[in-house]
Amino acid sequence: MASFLSRTNRRTDGYGGSREGRVRLPLEVIEAVRARVGDDYALGARFLGDEVIEGGTRIDDAAWYGARFADAGLDFLSVSKGGKFDDAKQPRVGHAVYPYTGPSGHECMPTVRIDAAGPFGRNVDLAAHVRATVRAAGHETPIVTAGGICTFDQAEAILQRGDADFIGSARQALADPDWFAKMRTGHGSAIRRCVFTNYCEGLDQMHKQVTCKLWDKQFDPQAPGTALSWDGRRRLVAPDWTPGPA
Repeated sequence: MASFLSRTNRRTDGYGGSREGRVRLPLEVIEAVRARVGDDYALGARFLGDEVIEGGTRIDDAAWYGARFADAGLDFLSVSKGGKFDDAKQPRVGHAVYPYTGPSGHECMPTVRIDAAGPFGRNVDLAAHVRATVRAAGHETPIVTAGGICTFDQAEAILQRGDADFIGSARQALADPDWFAKMRTGHGSAIRRCVFTNYCEGLDQMHKQVTCKLWDKQFDPQAPGTALSWDGRRRLVAPDWTPGPA
């Protein structure tokens, strides 16, 4: 679907060119899926607020798409950024193209070294723009933002400002699956915060079981009962956590 929504979509069969043409297939898919699952099933979409490629979709396109998706009755909209194959590095012979190797990919999986601003909340302004446009179109469709969100204060500030309605957090949730519970129960100091080195993404790129470097760095992977990856080199699941006195 992302390829159809892109400004680089030059199709001349009614499914490309103009915004109306580019959004046509996604809207048809939404209609078909809704007809299949019914009105009591949550149906949403994740799309790019900025493709970060030359000649690609920017936030004005994304906001317009968001309003059309809301018109179509989606239950939530999740706004992301980058991750396109267009500017990826040429792969080695026999290997597939991997999207997280060019500027667009770096924005999709930013690290602490991406630039002076770091990886933290780089996509929030995109979600805020989509949300404002969707609200102006008369819809209350919840907007999800994600990307480098790793602390309670950061997430709460986004919600309080009205930049988004929900927070998505992937790498932080991998680093510490219990971080929400720890914060709710007053154990915030026990949270293992993601360091955004993309250790997890590197394993995925090599088709290995995805784990977090913090699990092995802070805990003994050879401890009795520890589940290890297939090659026995990494801890496969996060250490158990039991709430103590707050």
